[in-house]
Amino acid sequence: MGRVGKNKISVFAFDDYRKFLKAWYESAKKVHSSFSYRAFSKNAGFNSSNFFMLVMQGKRNLTEESIGKMIKGLELNKQEKEFFRNLVLFNQAKRHEDKDVHYQRLLKSKKFRQLKPIEKVQYEYYSNWYHPVVRELVVAKDFDGTSSWIADHISPPITDVQAEKSIELLERLGFIEKDENGKWKQTSTILSTGPVVQSIVVHNYHKSILDLSRLLMDDLGGMGDRDVSSLTLGVTKDQVDEINNRIRAFRKDIMEMVSNVKEPEEVLQLNIQLYPVTKGDEGRDHE
Repeated sequence: MGRVGKNKISVFAFDDYRKFLKAWYESAKKVHSSFSYRAFSKNAGFNSSNFFMLVMQGKRNLTEESIGKMIKGLELNKQEKEFFRNLVLFNQAKRHEDKDVHYQRLLKSKKFRQLKPIEKVQYEYYSNWYHPVVRELVVAKDFDGTSSWIADHISPPITDVQAEKSIELLERLGFIEKDENGKWKQTSTILSTGPVVQSIVVHNYHKSILDLSRLLMDDLGGMGDRDVSSLTLGVTKDQVDEINNRIRAFRKDIMEMVSNVKEPEEVLQLNIQLYPVTKGDEGRDHE
């Protein structure tokens, strides 16, 4: 049938392979009105005539074997094959570590980076705990404009090179910019991506913050301006929602309280974690 919709639908423009399949099928339908799920299945080598539709709708997953057949039906070239395979494995992975591996492989694609330039820098931003700290320090009252000053004022320490690259990254993201006097100022820019990518980059950031807490734990005890505490709570299911609501309200109050600080004198990291440490009935095995 030829390469249906080749010039219209690029797999590199997607971070969800099911959305790509839907767009690809709709494009193929426009080019050949007689094109159908049955025709695709026959060309790809699937026994089931509606397998493509079930996968596209999220009712079926792809295996290594069916990925190969899908690639054949889609008539992907070498670069597209590699990207599509990693995209499927990324979307279907259950463990964060597996998702992270395949997402890094997606980022290696030059075409993907060209179509989604924000993805790589956003991934870099959330992969290191110190980028938000640098963003606060560049507007500090005593900042002398050098990366070495930034490095010297961060704990645990980072290198001058890391500080310099962090400033460059923040500028590329639009988080900071220079005013008419050549001084850095923060912007109100907010990173925004789809939920598929957001989930992995935010997860990476939370992991980096937990790693930071471990590094600093021995230094936190006995300091009057520090608070490290934990609560183990026995609650009802209704109370879980109420606790979450109170945490959100508290975070909002803190953000409003410091929102007008233009030249911070110190940078703090506030972590709040709430998670179950028991399994509900749905998580237990029943005989």
